[in-house]
Amino acid sequence: MDNRQIIFQEKERHILHLNIANFFIAVAVALQPRLLSYPVVVATPGSARRILLDVSQKARQAGIYRGMLLDSAKKRCSDLRVLDPCPELYDRAGCAVLGELTKLSPRLEPAGPGHFFVDLTGTDRLWGIALDTADRLKKTILEKFRLSCAVGLARNKLVSKVAARVIKPAGLCEIMAGGEADFMAPLPLSYLPGLDQKIIAMLRQFNLKVIGDLVTFSEETFHEAFGPKAGEIRILAQGVDDTPVREYKAPEPFVQESFVFEGQTNDDRLIEKALFQLVSKAGFQLRKMRLAARKLELAVRYADGVSKKRQLLLKTPICGDLSLFEQFLPLLYSAYTRRIRLSRMVMKLSRLTFPYGQLDLFGKVEKERKLMKALDSIRTKFGPKAITFWGKQA
Repeated sequence: MDNRQIIFQEKERHILHLNIANFFIAVAVALQPRLLSYPVVVATPGSARRILLDVSQKARQAGIYRGMLLDSAKKRCSDLRVLDPCPELYDRAGCAVLGELTKLSPRLEPAGPGHFFVDLTGTDRLWGIALDTADRLKKTILEKFRLSCAVGLARNKLVSKVAARVIKPAGLCEIMAGGEADFMAPLPLSYLPGLDQKIIAMLRQFNLKVIGDLVTFSEETFHEAFGPKAGEIRILAQGVDDTPVREYKAPEPFVQESFVFEGQTNDDRLIEKALFQLVSKAGFQLRKMRLAARKLELAVRYADGVSKKRQLLLKTPICGDLSLFEQFLPLLYSAYTRRIRLSRMVMKLSRLTFPYGQLDLFGKVEKERKLMKALDSIRTKFGPKAITFWGKQA
């Protein structure tokens, strides 16, 4: 009898992390390349104390950082270019990149704006070796979407993320199996995911400056200072991570529109006019898709930064401007209860399905369908501003 032992070895993992640095600004630059010549920031809209959400590399070199007040940033940099956030634009860019990544593997995990994990394990026969796949992906993202990205490739999510962080804003970095701890050791503490500034400040009090110091430091003292978290930090410092890349499920389709008030307002007529503009845009998109919405969501943002959100689930899906406005108006005044100026409104329509109506409402639905067909034809020919808000009815 053959007593030879058969040893099954687990496939060597190949985890890719794609990092589009300063994603909000990168998307803006892709559309307006001239911005590349200037220090650029994205700041919260409308508020008197606008806070920076994203900062370009040139702006960072001028001493500007995320979370800084816009007024302070302008004092440090006179030629600063300031952009308002465009959530819909970021969503479209993120979905476009996701579309490319889904071609490579079903194990795909978005990890924040401009950040994605892809598990390439076992895809060699389809796409070739993982390093070549990563290089092609990087070039494809640049050519198709004009988005420069950094790509890290390693045997786990942690090290691939750090590798992309080291090589950003552009480049490709692969860490070979067994070299994780040596790669991590000389890097500053700030490169280790999961360490916030408070913990880093505490570690520096012990004269710990690089990731490798976390492994060589006295385990007993480390545990006394940081408790149970000490063990977890030491494991991460060695580049050990067995968390899987979750399988990506495409989100349900939805339509979203937003409106930013110039100078903010608490004028009911201007607010209702903005609501009608949102409804017109969203309804037009729905009808182009030949769908209707059952779930309606409306979020308002006040000048002082406070946000309120309301939603409604309908029994019968709708897609006409008049029906949508009729349903969204009560949502607006349910959310807009403070006599403080509004800075922004966001409308979302989901639970999309084929339009249908109740028999007792068929006449009304059919009339609106014909009206919307005529209005859509006018908007297509003369532009969206051809139909404007008519104001409150008496």
